[in-house]
Amino acid sequence: MTTATRFETLRRCASDPNAYAALQPGLQYFDHPLGFVAYRRTLAGNVVLGDPIATPHERPDLLAAYLRTYPKSIFSYLSEDGAAALFQVSRRMQFVRIGTERCLDLTAPLAFSTATSGALKKARKARLTLVERNLATLDAAELVKLQAINQVFIQHSPAQREISFISRLLQLAPEPDVRFFLIQAGPQQQPLGFCVLDPWYEQAQLKGYQLHQFRLLPTKIWGVYLSVVALLAEQLQTEGYQCFSLGGCIGPTAAAGQQLPVSTVYDYCRDVTFRLIDRYHPLTNLSKSKGEFAGADLNRYLAAPHRLPLLPLVRLARANHIL
Repeated sequence: MTTATRFETLRRCASDPNAYAALQPGLQYFDHPLGFVAYRRTLAGNVVLGDPIATPHERPDLLAAYLRTYPKSIFSYLSEDGAAALFQVSRRMQFVRIGTERCLDLTAPLAFSTATSGALKKARKARLTLVERNLATLDAAELVKLQAINQVFIQHSPAQREISFISRLLQLAPEPDVRFFLIQAGPQQQPLGFCVLDPWYEQAQLKGYQLHQFRLLPTKIWGVYLSVVALLAEQLQTEGYQCFSLGGCIGPTAAAGQQLPVSTVYDYCRDVTFRLIDRYHPLTNLSKSKGEFAGADLNRYLAAPHRLPLLPLVRLARANHIL
């Protein structure tokens, strides 16, 4: 497939909020008449990103074809339906819930927490605004400023590196249906950061967006993340969209809708791994911030044909450039 063909296949078939990540540069693809599977090869094995891109009733057949070629692959960030399709094809797989994705329902009235309401008050006092920009119209000087914001953000992060794969790499270039917002503040409306929204499709239509990237310079303004998410939710609701995903969270998972085999060994190793990663990446704090917004939690799964979870978890971390 060409890049354009994969995009059209994804737009027509995908229904998962993180599906757009399958189009990021640097991935490898298993192309098939039914659709495609996106993966990254690391530690001499494949790590599949999310659900296979095909219509729901064709996903098991696509997975079966993929596994005939790459039987020892691990699967990361699967949805409930994706995990069920994989279990239908391969009963050898071990499944473990690795978190959730918080999704806001924009068809209902928005109700913000006390912390979020307080952050909005601070934002108004600081004259914080969101300005949507078309990346195709930015000049070279503006792009340099945005790249500098990104570099400062990474330098101040605990890991001091860009994480990609489940959360795709920042492009700062025009992409189909992707939206870009500058975060500005103060009397002069100086750029304070920016955020990127990825499209969330269902039946070839835009049903909403996923908050893909959030970049912020060091600031004394309290609760910028909370206020920005609230402002985005209000705008998307006004525009008539149905849902807004805040991306992945670690911590307690939601009740499972699918009956999948569980492993206490996998669960234990997952918890230990996340505690170690959290020393270098603020996963828990970000998850708590997302939890300030009322919404549905979509379970996310890791699946692997290994009885012991060490190799799959290390591969997942390496694929995301965490280790």
